[in-house]
Amino acid sequence: MLTIQVKRHVQGTKYFAPWIEDHEDGSGCTFHFHWDDISDEGVALFAELFTQQARRWHPRPPGAALGRRIPIVMERRTVMEDDALVAVDDRPGYIAYTVRADLISERGADEITRSQSERSPYWERTPARYGIQHQTV
Repeated sequence: MLTIQVKRHVQGTKYFAPWIEDHEDGSGCTFHFHWDDISDEGVALFAELFTQQARRWHPRPPGAALGRRIPIVMERRTVMEDDALVAVDDRPGYIAYTVRADLISERGADEITRSQSERSPYWERTPARYGIQHQTV
């Protein structure tokens, strides 16, 4: 199962743009952020958010033809409806995130979604899977 980690590098480090490190064992990747670009709360939230995305969009099988590049965007809002932290519109042709603005900087959001979009031809989208528990009475 793919797992995505998010690492916030400590205060005082020289600025770097967010980047993605693939795990050699194929288990997922780590999103690296400068401390200015993501909050502590954002680290946990985006780790879960990107892990859910990786379960829906996973690597294409070896030897499979590449797909087309899909746009991935992140809109930051100061106030979210119903006090939500994030909303995701995940379609075959794009992924659009709407997130609470204090979780990630505009620069961080732009850079990480650009990186994801560049990687998207290597992914394929799978149908949603729902875990439904059946009880007999």
